[in-house]
Amino acid sequence: MQPGARGTLWWRALAWLVLSIVFTATHWPNLQLDLPMRGSDKVLHAVAFMMLALVWWPTGFVRSVPLFALAAASWSILDEALQALPFVHRHAGVEDAVANLCGIAIATLVIVALQQDPRAPGHAVRTLAWRMVIDRPQAWMACAASSALGAMAGGVILVTAQSLLRQPIKPMHSALIGATLGVAVALHATIVVMMRSMEARLRAQRCCPACGAPGADGPACAACGAAVPGSSWVVPIARTLGGVPDRHWLRVGLVPVGIAGIVLVLVMAASIALSIRRIEALQPYLGPEVDPGMRLVLDAVALAMAASAGLWWSRRAARRIREKEAIECMACGHDLRGVVPESGIGRCSECAEPFRIPIEDPVRREG
Repeated sequence: MQPGARGTLWWRALAWLVLSIVFTATHWPNLQLDLPMRGSDKVLHAVAFMMLALVWWPTGFVRSVPLFALAAASWSILDEALQALPFVHRHAGVEDAVANLCGIAIATLVIVALQQDPRAPGHAVRTLAWRMVIDRPQAWMACAASSALGAMAGGVILVTAQSLLRQPIKPMHSALIGATLGVAVALHATIVVMMRSMEARLRAQRCCPACGAPGADGPACAACGAAVPGSSWVVPIARTLGGVPDRHWLRVGLVPVGIAGIVLVLVMAASIALSIRRIEALQPYLGPEVDPGMRLVLDAVALAMAASAGLWWSRRAARRIREKEAIECMACGHDLRGVVPESGIGRCSECAEPFRIPIEDPVRREG
């Protein structure tokens, strides 16, 4: 069995389970919730469909991001429309559908911003590490435990902060937001730790990126025959700024932050100028004022747009810098075009920093 095959089946089972839970919750007859504030159900809608999309994307059923976003948006609208069936005894509203689409939009922005570049250094090893991690039951148990602890800690912290600052947010509402943020932070930290540990193990054992067999330290894997260039094992020079030296902090770090701020200001300005309350055609459905829950969802979309724009720009800048890896030393800037690599690996004649060059393209690039 290929690495990740069992984990992929588990992940797909999880995706179907989450889908069934969301569908049951949105179609349970006469479901009444004691919500802490007007419009809190819109937050629940957005969070539910955001998590649903984030769980379904790694299943691999749809590999195109635009097609996946279209399919997820279509399902969210269908889900809301089915609530209008008489025997369901639920209300299908425009605001609920908009909240569903906002959740899908946030998930899509996260997917786009975090997409890995297949040409990035160590991409094959990271992909194998992910497949090996999800194959282990211990990893799933660790993620479940960290999510539970993150939800409890996040809810308690935000409720406590709200009470100390005397903010007008209701405790249940702040607990929901804090729990969601806590789960995201704890889950991300757990996955990062497991991934780095697995990457170190794979590099130490020289595991084939295709089949996971150890000892693949040559032009091809002895087990499956896949090409394994020696450059696969070169550790990136730095992890702090997208695998590029810290001297590029302005281009990879500060500029994306400014872009994110500009995007946030533009989105918020457009939201104020084109307030949804002024669209007369929607007045019968939305009422004269957007409720607090819906405003919170729209603000979350604006923040997601700003953050994803900044992260996308940062990754783009880092990729542009890494494209010059075999031309200019990333550590000291020395010209590398006179250095002859061996098995896809060369070393800077000035500082001895290793660099990669594709094994299938021995002709050096000229700029």
